[in-house]
Amino acid sequence: MEDRADQIRSLFEDFGTWNILQAVTIAVLFILLYKLVKIALPRLAELLPTNLRIMVLNAVPLARIVLMLAALLLIIPLLFDVTVENLVLILGTIGVALGFALKDFATSAFAGLVAVYEKPYRSGDWVRIGDDYGEVIEIGLRAVELRTADDDVVTIPHSRIWSENIINSNNGENTLMCVAEFLIDPGRRADGISDLLKDVALTSPFLDWERPIVVVMRNESCGTRVLLRAYPFEIRDQFAFISDLTARGRDALVGAGIRIVRMPELAGE
Repeated sequence: MEDRADQIRSLFEDFGTWNILQAVTIAVLFILLYKLVKIALPRLAELLPTNLRIMVLNAVPLARIVLMLAALLLIIPLLFDVTVENLVLILGTIGVALGFALKDFATSAFAGLVAVYEKPYRSGDWVRIGDDYGEVIEIGLRAVELRTADDDVVTIPHSRIWSENIINSNNGENTLMCVAEFLIDPGRRADGISDLLKDVALTSPFLDWERPIVVVMRNESCGTRVLLRAYPFEIRDQFAFISDLTARGRDALVGAGIRIVRMPELAGE
């Protein structure tokens, strides 16, 4: 135990003022460089089409890891006599300290590294984590930030990937499926309904023409549920696209003499 303490003490005794000043300067420069990347890349991404925007946004968390590793590779030799024995000693000491003092932070930070590698979400993806759905606007060291449809920013610790399902609507693609739902009279024949709703989608200004349009019907106790599925050209237009399909689809169904039914009211309401 005393030998271990002497080894740690000897590491710190080798510190020099000039070395410390160099290490601090390198750390500050790398922090400023990351801040510049963090500001410049998202602004550049906003000027690009969706597929390129997602690609550029995904470079931000990777840039953070590369810069962090580069800074450590430059700083550690300035402060320590790097040998295999000393490196194991340093990492072991830091690991024990972090394990006790910053358990939750360390768990989230490690989960963040896993997220960068496994990509359950990327910058620009639209994901649902628990009750929160939104666009991934930043993947930090500890948490991911989502911007919701209400323009709220929700911060979610990466550690939730261990315990919750991550629903990714586009998974790095430049579009996602949107669904407009209708509940119609169960006594009405299905003839012509699919073509009618497909025409509604085909005349939408938000439609991605290269993706399929699908109409799905299923029987329910109170009516026939009709799902109109299509893809928007611009992923951020998904809510306007759903509203357009819903409004014009409802009008088209009513205009064709198809009755839209309401869900039965719940008892006690």
